[in-house]
Amino acid sequence: MQGTVEKIWQNQRQDGSQYWMLSIDGQRYTTFAKELAEGISEGDRVEFSFYNSGRYRKIAAIQRLSSRAPTATKNSPLSAESLRIIRMNCLRTAAEILKDSKLLPEQRLSVVTTIAQQLQQYVLRPPGDDPPQSPHEQRKAKAAKAKAEGKND
Repeated sequence: MQGTVEKIWQNQRQDGSQYWMLSIDGQRYTTFAKELAEGISEGDRVEFSFYNSGRYRKIAAIQRLSSRAPTATKNSPLSAESLRIIRMNCLRTAAEILKDSKLLPEQRLSVVTTIAQQLQQYVLRPPGDDPPQSPHEQRKAKAAKAKAEGKND
């Protein structure tokens, strides 16, 4: 199977033995083999195999396919080249959004720039810093969850 590692963390059993939990595409997997967890980071694209052991999915093998998408952090800022590519893509997307607008060219330039800046902010936001859902989306998600759990609120 292939997937993206969303989260990885180390736990300890009551007997003191260490194990690692990996959340890959919304599913949790475990391993007691430190060597399997080493070299894997959140955001990595991986290929892996697992087996079921009771209620647990245990990783049998895992291999990193690619590293996480570039993100800016305090300790490792994006390179100038990566930032330029992100900006160009945001400008291209903003221009595509407005391609059929009736704005004058000078107005369109201003709006495209504003949209591109908003897209860039969104793209470069820290991992896990997703925008909040609208109240309507929150109600829909709550209703869907209740329906899935067999409740009628």
